[in-house]
Amino acid sequence: MKRLVFALLIVIPSLFFVGCGAKNAANEAASEPVEKVTVAEAAAATEVAAVEPPEVVAREEVTEKPQMFEPGAFESPERCANCHRDIYDDWSKSMHANAWTDEWYQPDYMLAHEETDGATDTLCGACHAPLAARTGLLPPADGSKFDERSRRGISCDFCHTVSGIAQMSNMGHISEPGNVKFGPRGDGRSLYHEVKNVNLHSESKFCGSCHMVIHPATGTYIIDTWDDWKNNEYGKQDISCQDCHMTPTPGISKTPGRASLMGKHRDNVAFHGFIGGSSYVQDELGNAEQAEMSREFLRSAAEVKLAEQVTADGTLELTVDVHNVGAGHKIPTGTTYIRIMWLQVEVADETGKVVYSSGQVDDKNHVDPDAVFFRVLFRDAEGNLTGKSWRAHGIGYDRRIPAKGMDSETYKIPLPAKGEYQVNTRLMYRSMTQESLDEILKRTGEKRPPVVSVEMAAAKTKVMF
Repeated sequence: MKRLVFALLIVIPSLFFVGCGAKNAANEAASEPVEKVTVAEAAAATEVAAVEPPEVVAREEVTEKPQMFEPGAFESPERCANCHRDIYDDWSKSMHANAWTDEWYQPDYMLAHEETDGATDTLCGACHAPLAARTGLLPPADGSKFDERSRRGISCDFCHTVSGIAQMSNMGHISEPGNVKFGPRGDGRSLYHEVKNVNLHSESKFCGSCHMVIHPATGTYIIDTWDDWKNNEYGKQDISCQDCHMTPTPGISKTPGRASLMGKHRDNVAFHGFIGGSSYVQDELGNAEQAEMSREFLRSAAEVKLAEQVTADGTLELTVDVHNVGAGHKIPTGTTYIRIMWLQVEVADETGKVVYSSGQVDDKNHVDPDAVFFRVLFRDAEGNLTGKSWRAHGIGYDRRIPAKGMDSETYKIPLPAKGEYQVNTRLMYRSMTQESLDEILKRTGEKRPPVVSVEMAAAKTKVMF
């Protein structure tokens, strides 16, 4: 069966991309606080409807074969740094710059390679190492044929030689490497290259062509960020990805300056740090400023509100509402089969003794498996929940909070005695599970620092019985 499925993957154009998820152990799958969701129940509750084909932009340049260029066709980012120093500095600390060398991505990339006999090499590599994928240096999966610029992830010359979009998923960009650099302005002058305006670089579909990933064999939506955005209020009002993710923090809408050393002074120069929620990885890369920006993004995304009552028999009925107030897409988004967002609830009596808790982290850095999780997990061919995207035959569990929407959970907590109780709730986030790191250690012998949780929002109240 495995070979049959991935024989189909091989014949799909080699620039398609399937995100490679980290390990999500069964005891950390999304579940209700008391009664766990079974695989069958989760699959039945979230069965995927027929997949709509991705939007295709009609262009004469589109062919059935992926675009291929000679090695060296794309510029090294260091060449760009000669004039665009500040932009280069921001980019060099971004997740885009580390897309290929990311030591948290590589173990699952290689596991996918092993399990699929190499069928995912260019599926994943097309977005994580686009220069290598478009110059024939990938495969092999280990990158042994890469030139230095291919290791630089999603670099300057890949984005600024994109002239169009052939398909709104699986890295469907149209590349035109050469002396013309495309961008949102056409009035700049350069002694090194020509400058040409294309509105595409200011539009969400430029980002969406990679941030919309469909499994080419099963049709499962692996990443649905662009489709989600397009169909919510942000997309309908054309509040673009760039409006949020190409500014340093949610409170800053413009960064005046110059895009190049001798360029025009602009009222806004797009921030090329592309901040998201990856504070843990940014901290481990030594990018403290970018890590704090990520935490600011996470803290601005959600609010928690409480409603409570105590019944005559001493049962606290606590309703926790989680509101998505700041994200232009569902939270979490992207590789939501790797990431976890969950509720942490604690009730303590007047002496400080904890009488109820849910969602706490144990001494092995694992999250309580009975917590309320907001995330996505797939169904594999046998119907089991999995966070491995290349095994996805459908969605097995999907509980996320839509843009400008909310989700609610009610806890029924017996209070042991008369008195006053303190109730603390927190919405927590991890960009990957601790189990994923445990698996990397077991499989490769490589130990990663423990995952750090981020508090996105919190609320507290007191109740009397």
